[in-house]
Amino acid sequence: MLDKGYVQVYTGDGKGKTTAALGLAMRAVGRGLKVIMIQFFKGMTTGELMTAERLAPDFTIVRYGSSNKFFNQMTEDEQNLLLADIEEGLEKIERIMSNNECNILILDESMSLIHSNLIAVERICSIIDKKPD
Repeated sequence: MLDKGYVQVYTGDGKGKTTAALGLAMRAVGRGLKVIMIQFFKGMTTGELMTAERLAPDFTIVRYGSSNKFFNQMTEDEQNLLLADIEEGLEKIERIMSNNECNILILDESMSLIHSNLIAVERICSIIDKKPD
């Protein structure tokens, strides 16, 4: 029987947070569950992206807010485009949850959105509060 209602947060400096989330995803897919990972700030092709392609439709990765520049190095137009893309990602998260599209939803680099002052912590908390059981 699956437990309902858990939220796990991986945070800290350095590597390991995405890898921990991917471990959870692999175990879930292995048990027949559907996993969607929303990644922010990731642009290059990575091993997890290639793995997700092989495991689709059981495991999907969708990326938002990818850029090859730091936010403070962008023009105002580039910043606005990035913020609009991030907003699209946040709206996608809410649609996924309201439609119960997956068993596990991973918000990769959501803490980076907060630490970069691109969204308020209350926004992520509001999203988490809306999650289904």
